[in-house]
Amino acid sequence: MRQRPTALKTLSRKVVLATVGSLGDLHPFIALAAALRDRGLNVHLACAPEYQGKVEAAGLAFHPLRPGFDDIQRDLGIDRAELTRRVVADSGFLFRRLVLPYVREAYEDMMRIAADADLIVSSSLAFGARLAGEKRGIPWIAVVLQPMMFLSSHDPPVILEAARLSALLRTLGPTPVRYLLWILKKGVNRVFRPLHALRRDLGLKPTPQNPLFEGQFSHAGAIGLYSSLLGPVRPDYPQPTSIVGFTVFDSEDGRSGARDFALEEFLNSGPAPLVFTLGSLLINDPGNFYQQGLLAARILGKRSVLLVGEQALDATASLAAADVFVCAYAPHSTLFPRAAAIIHHGGIGTLAQALRSGRPQLIVPHFADQPDNAARAQRLGVARVLPPRRYRSATASRELRLLLGDDGLRARARRTGEAVSAEDGAAQASRIVLDTLERLRRE
Repeated sequence: MRQRPTALKTLSRKVVLATVGSLGDLHPFIALAAALRDRGLNVHLACAPEYQGKVEAAGLAFHPLRPGFDDIQRDLGIDRAELTRRVVADSGFLFRRLVLPYVREAYEDMMRIAADADLIVSSSLAFGARLAGEKRGIPWIAVVLQPMMFLSSHDPPVILEAARLSALLRTLGPTPVRYLLWILKKGVNRVFRPLHALRRDLGLKPTPQNPLFEGQFSHAGAIGLYSSLLGPVRPDYPQPTSIVGFTVFDSEDGRSGARDFALEEFLNSGPAPLVFTLGSLLINDPGNFYQQGLLAARILGKRSVLLVGEQALDATASLAAADVFVCAYAPHSTLFPRAAAIIHHGGIGTLAQALRSGRPQLIVPHFADQPDNAARAQRLGVARVLPPRRYRSATASRELRLLLGDDGLRARARRTGEAVSAEDGAAQASRIVLDTLERLRRE
C-alpha cells in the first residue's frame, strides 16, 4: 500500500530525543518517543549505552550517548554503591565528576546523531545535545521532568542543603526570591566554568545563562512532562511552556512484562501490603531502608512488598517471610494500586506512579529534586514526609499510622489518582512537537 503524501512528509522529519540520568529520566523519554513514532515521525533516542536493550525492545531507534555508567565506574575506580553514596553526599559531585567531564564526548556523539535532524528534544542534563544543536543550528525543545528545574521565583523549590532558606522563600514575594535565586545561580554557575570553556573551544558565543536552568531553554520553548497538580506554568517560565502531564512507561526490559504469579498470589492472599521502593539509583546503596521499613510494618501488623533491585536480591532474600514478599522489580502501575501505602524516595518517576495509583505515600527524600517533589506531594495533601536521618522503625511506624488513619488524605489521594490517570502527557507533548516542527518549517 502506498503511503499518503502527508505521511511521507511527516516521516521525513527527524526528531532526536536525548536524555541523561537514571530510569526516572529515561522512561518518560521512551514514552514520548513511542508517541512521536506512532504519529509518523522519524524518531531516534540517544541515552546511556546500558539502556540499548530496553530502548530497542520498545521498538525505538537507539543511539549511545556517552558516558555510560560502566565508563564512569571504570574511570573513577568505584562501584555503583560508592558512586551512589558520593552523589547523595555531595550535590556538586554529580556535575564535577559524572556529567561535565563527559560533555565533549556527548557533544561529539550528538553531532553525529543529529546531523540531519529537524529538531532535538533534550532533558535538563543533556548539555552535549544542546551544544550540538546550537553548533548545527538545529532548534531544540527542553523537556522538564520536575517543577524544580524551572527555578521559579513565583514557586521557589525546596533545596535540601538550605532547608531554612527554602522555608523562608515561600513566605516572600517573587521580587526578593528572584534576587536570592540569582545569588544561588551565580554560586552554581562556578561549577559550570568547564562548560563555558568548552563553548569557547567549539566556537560558540559566550552566554551569561546558567546551563542547568535558563540555559537549557531555547525559543522553541519547553514542555513540563509532569502533572500540573505539582505546579502550573508560572509567569517567569520560558515562553512557550506547556505542562502536559506525566507519561506512562513501566517495563523492566522494554517489553510487556510477564506476570509474576508469585507476587499475584501474595497480593491475593491477604490485606493490601505496604510497598517499599527506592527507584533505580538509591537502590544501589539502600542502607537500612528496607530493614527499618519492615520493622515498622510489623509494628503496625502490616504485610510488606520490598522492591530491592537485582543486585541486592540475594542479600535481602532472607527478609522474605509469610508476611513479606521480596523481589527485584514489579511494574509500579500494577503493584502500587494494590498497596495500603507506598514508601519511597520521592524520585519523579516513582512519584508519578504513586500519584497515579491513588494510594497514600510516605516519602523519604534523599537529595536533588526529591525534597521538592516530596514537598509538592505533601502540599497536595496525599503524602507525609520523613527525612532520612529520622527514618527508623519507630518514627516510620508513627508516620504510617497517621497516614493510614487519615480518611481525608486517603480520599485526596484517590481523587488525585483519578486526575493524574486522566492525563496523557505523551500525546499532548507529541502534538506540541508536531506543531513546533510545522511552525519552524513556516519560519
